[in-house]
Amino acid sequence: MLCYRSPGIASLAAQLLRGPTRLRLRQLFNIDFLLTVVEPGKAYPVDFVAHALTGYRRKPAVGDAADAELLEGELLIGELITLAEKLSESAHIDVSKWTGVIYSISDLAERFDVSTKTIFRWRRRGLVGWKFRYSDHRMRVAFPEHCVRRFVAQHGDIVERGSNFSQLTQAEREQILERARAIYAKGQTTINAVAKLLARETSRAIETIRLILKTHDDAHPRAGIFNRSKLDVGGHDQRLAVWEAYVDGTSVATVAERFGRPVSWVYRTITQMRARDMAARPIEFIPSDEFTASDAEQAIMNCPAALAPYQRDGKNGRRVPADLPPYLQQLFDLPLLTREGEAGLFRQMNYLRFKAERLRLQIDPETTTAAELDRVDALLAQAGRVKNQIIQANLRLVVSIAKRHMAPALDFFEIVSDGNVSMMRAVEKFDYSRGFKFSTYASWAIIRNYARQIPEQRYHRDRYQTGRDELLECVAEPHWDDRREDDQSVAIRRTVERMLGTLDQREGRILRQRFGLDTAGQPQTLEQIGRRFGVSKERIRQLETRAIAKLRLDFESDVEALLGS
Repeated sequence: MLCYRSPGIASLAAQLLRGPTRLRLRQLFNIDFLLTVVEPGKAYPVDFVAHALTGYRRKPAVGDAADAELLEGELLIGELITLAEKLSESAHIDVSKWTGVIYSISDLAERFDVSTKTIFRWRRRGLVGWKFRYSDHRMRVAFPEHCVRRFVAQHGDIVERGSNFSQLTQAEREQILERARAIYAKGQTTINAVAKLLARETSRAIETIRLILKTHDDAHPRAGIFNRSKLDVGGHDQRLAVWEAYVDGTSVATVAERFGRPVSWVYRTITQMRARDMAARPIEFIPSDEFTASDAEQAIMNCPAALAPYQRDGKNGRRVPADLPPYLQQLFDLPLLTREGEAGLFRQMNYLRFKAERLRLQIDPETTTAAELDRVDALLAQAGRVKNQIIQANLRLVVSIAKRHMAPALDFFEIVSDGNVSMMRAVEKFDYSRGFKFSTYASWAIIRNYARQIPEQRYHRDRYQTGRDELLECVAEPHWDDRREDDQSVAIRRTVERMLGTLDQREGRILRQRFGLDTAGQPQTLEQIGRRFGVSKERIRQLETRAIAKLRLDFESDVEALLGS
């Protein structure tokens, strides 16, 4: 489901979609005309857009935020492209009855001798596509001739550059692969970093280089450039198959029987491959000069602050929020770390990893013993236990930050989970020797992650929303006047009422409140609904999920018929 970034355009779109269907074509042509006027470097009021599309200039109401909203030209272009697709979809334009010339995505790519990916990039630059209904009753995006001419007139340089782009020859592809191997050998081990370097060298798009490298690795499993086995054995070596079977949980006796080898040979092979695997995986830690001191073991591992790192009773922090589920409230019973205890635990964790890395560097895969490998694993396990102490003492920090970033459309438990992952990564990167508190560093890491992830989750929810949710939200949006609803809107409302009538009273009330069907289009949060029912937010979420699942099972065909899917 397409979404709008501007509240003013979203409101205008809702009003247009409830207007008479006979006006759709005029509005679509007005959008194309408006795109010839809009310039990326300027800002335009929403009222100007509404006047250009409808021909009416309504008197602004006092405090109307939509009228005061100014849209940057680049944002407005994207909003108009989205609006054109939604309006054309509601117009039900039959492709067989369209008198003008239209192009599918592949047709347009063939006309300009470009790839279909280029067409999608052009759409982001202002190429408008309409949705037409084809003979199989499905809606597909196509491009009317006048939209194509307008885009070519405005962006002739982009079209010419795309048409003049030459496809890579096989020899050029081989050169790119050879160069990628050389860059990888010098230490650039990620496909994105290598693709960026090669894009600058070859003046090709990063996406093109990345696709060549990924396609090559997919065609050569365990023997490509970036997916080559780090065990330093050939892809067809029997030892690699033995190791993979062992890692998958197969017993040594079963492996020996499968490959027709003695159990002693299997044990020796597993030890060798385990050593190769360990030798290929550097252990990361924050270095410090005190790790190499003669008394490092005594000073670090027996540090009093690290042995008793927690705050005393009465200094455990803030009041427990009452709106949290019980298992999150328990986090506030965990003791906090003192400043000295926190530094001591970070020192221990990194010192243990330092010792493990020093032993790892001494490993010889052909002569090492299982006991030597066990010593490395024991040090890493001990470092992991110290890390868990630090993580548990800071879990409530994630909850407090997650509550500040919560919104009705987001799942609180997913937000907390994402924050926990960010905090765990911060533990790995934190340099305790600088004297700062870990909570400050972790807070910035969590907030930065939320700034990136939360908009993506909102887009994913809008883009991949189910038909049942879409129907409920269509009905929830406020109407101009019920008498002006077209036939499709009436059919949607009747279907939704019939769907809700199949649920029990409690499930029906939850969905009505959750999607704003009884509250003038204003959805209620899980917490608000939970207070009305006297249960937790988690219980309301479970009931909502169960109700949606029932509707999905019972009304699949009705929803597909109404939404044209």
